[in-house]
Amino acid sequence: MPLLVAFFSATTLGQSSVTSQQTRDASQTDASQTAQITKFFIAEPAPGSGYETGPLHIIYTDGTEVVETLPPLKPSTDKEVVFNAVGFSDVELAQDRQTLGWTINVENCCTSYSIPLSVVVFRQKQVLHTFDQGQMVWSWMFVEGGKQVAVVFGPTHGPEVGDYQLYDVKTGKLVSEVWGDAETQSLKTDAPDWAKRLQDRLNNSPAASP
Repeated sequence: MPLLVAFFSATTLGQSSVTSQQTRDASQTDASQTAQITKFFIAEPAPGSGYETGPLHIIYTDGTEVVETLPPLKPSTDKEVVFNAVGFSDVELAQDRQTLGWTINVENCCTSYSIPLSVVVFRQKQVLHTFDQGQMVWSWMFVEGGKQVAVVFGPTHGPEVGDYQLYDVKTGKLVSEVWGDAETQSLKTDAPDWAKRLQDRLNNSPAASP
């Protein structure tokens, strides 16, 4: 059974890297440029594999299926401690139905569980960018229908003062950045709207809806 499944109408660190497999008829190349994502799901991990999830499957209206997989797990040694990417999480489809994003869960030195450390953005059947800051991904969301992506990073434990970053999806460039206030442990009143909506999402507020 898949861990996550979503259906949509066609009308309406080295550790964080992924590899892709595609299945498509060669005659559908032109149509694939405008194809929309109609379904995605995270499969169950193979028993005893050491992964928390299986591959991420992305299915298009033209019949293409893209399968994103995680790198092979590597053991730690006396000379090197390895933190493997072990799962996909928090998959979200943008309003354009062509841009998909997700987080990559990575083993963590200081907790008994993995944590999301990067946000991956996928469009036109390939990974465009991977955004990471070195800290845990607290939350993320698409902005402007998929033209931008907003991410808030922060420590796994400690004061809740996040680093809010806004990126352009096409170029991958940082557009805006704002930090939470240390005294209030929240954004200041003059913070940009995209950051406030991301904070609302982080706090599970209905105001977070795009």
